[in-house]
Order: sequence, then C-alpha cells, then structure tokens
Amino acid sequence: MKLLKPVFVAIFAFVTTCATAQSVDVSVNYAAKYFLKPDTNTVVVINQFNPAQLSGNKKTVAVLKEAVYAAMSHAAFQLGALPHTKIINIVDSVALTPNTDSIKQIAAKYHANYVLALKNFSAKITLFELGSNETTYNTNATADFMLYEDNGIFYRKLSGKAEDPLEQTVNAGIIASLIFQPTIKGHKSEVKAVAQHAAENALQDFFPFYITHTRPLFDDKFLKPINKEIIAGNFDKADSLLQPYLVDPDVKIASKAAYTLAIIYESENNLEDATDMAEESNSKNKNSYATAMLADLKEE
Repeated sequence: MKLLKPVFVAIFAFVTTCATAQSVDVSVNYAAKYFLKPDTNTVVVINQFNPAQLSGNKKTVAVLKEAVYAAMSHAAFQLGALPHTKIINIVDSVALTPNTDSIKQIAAKYHANYVLALKNFSAKITLFELGSNETTYNTNATADFMLYEDNGIFYRKLSGKAEDPLEQTVNAGIIASLIFQPTIKGHKSEVKAVAQHAAENALQDFFPFYITHTRPLFDDKFLKPINKEIIAGNFDKADSLLQPYLVDPDVKIASKAAYTLAIIYESENNLEDATDMAEESNSKNKNSYATAMLADLKEE
C-alpha cells in the first residue's frame, strides 16, 4: 500500500451576510491518502475480535454482536466500492467466531491481495448534555481494523470512531438521567448504525473527502473594501490591499489584517501560509477567529 500526501483543492463557496457580520465558506477537497494496488484486488474480510469481550446481559450482548457484524459488513461494502476491488466476506455472522488462521494462509486460500481483520469493537450509549429542560444522549462506537497484505507481514492499522445523536428526554436530574438512560438492547437499529459509521470512518482515508469551514470576517471600516474583494473571489487584489495593514503599528489592526490574509491563503489552497498568518494574528492580538482557524488547520 502506498501512502500519498493529500492533494487538496480549495473551493470558495458562498457568503452569508447580516446587519453586523459577514462570513465566507471555504471548502477544501482532499484526494484519498491511501491506495490499494493499481490492478484488480481481492480483499478477504475476517473477524479476529473475540465477542466474549462484549459485556452486558444476554439481550444487550446479542445487539452488540449484531453491531459487530454490521461494522464488518459495512467495511466490506466500503472497500468494495473502490475500483476493481472484489470482496470475500468469510465472517461467521452468528457466532462471530474469531479466525485464528494465518493471514498468509487465508490470502493464499482465496487468492487475495489483502485481508481486512476486525481487531476490536465497542459501543455504548452516553449522556451528552443535561439541559434545563431536556437530556440528550448519544450512541458511540469504536471499530479497529488491520488491513494486511497477502504476505501477512505488512499491514496498516485502521481505527474509526463515531458518535451519533440518539434522543432527547425530559430532564429528570443528573442522577435519574444516568440511572434511567436509554439501553443498547432498546436501540438496536441506532447501535448498528453508529457501528457502521465507525467502520466508515476507519476507512475514510481510502476515499476523497472535503471539509468546509465558515470563516467570519472582521467588519472594521478599513477591511470593508478588502472583504468585498474576498467575497468576489478577487484574492490577489484583496492581498495587495491588505499589505500596508500587516505592518500597522496598531497591533489590533495588524492582527485583523493577518487573519484576513489567512482566509485568502486558505481559499487559495495554501494551508501552510494560512496557518502562519493565523498564528501571526494571534501573536499580535489573540482573537477567537484566528484561534478557531488554527484548531481546524492543525487537525488537517
């Protein structure tokens, strides 16, 4: 498997305006990070997770077992969507008996290029928010896979987590909300769905994806003509208009100019310089806009 650096294209999307503020949406498209072999591939899906690790009463464990199989089946479906990829799923859907055969042996038996194995799985329902009137719960799942090459030596760890909103109930207080929270056995479809989402997230680097960020614009008078150019997509002109303000002796002005230039760089797909300018904005005068941008950029 070959690891490639993400290739991304920034797309300037749309603008929201109101009486007091403006913002721009910038979408960054990423190509897949990982690729299978360039020719036709066969992937065998197996289970190496021991369902004895699942805890709860009989009905709860039964739901969790279905969620485990849902995660593996969805992972198989996802990989099967890759070009020229054939999937062979040999998972025991009832007992989920862990496969202890050697990876090399499995690959040889099915003439496979890869073997995808589930190594670990967990799912639960958690209290998300205790509001003044309502209590909100989420379903959570984690799915850990290994994608082995046919020699059984080389592999890639693939881990995915998911958190889906479940339901809201009338707030009965923190203690009652914890004691009487929704159960796994009573929410089988939701638990299976979050398991599928965790599997999908584990494999996301094999697929193109995009991220959209909404960047608020400072509405200072000196920035208004610059913001208009940004909104119109005239980034070079906006850049040139900003230059004098980047060295303004007033650190608040220089900080806002640096943040605005960071938006321009992000819109132009220059994430390295966007990060530098957001950091410069914060170094001159720390602000929530630049801080939020840095948090997003560092995650990418």
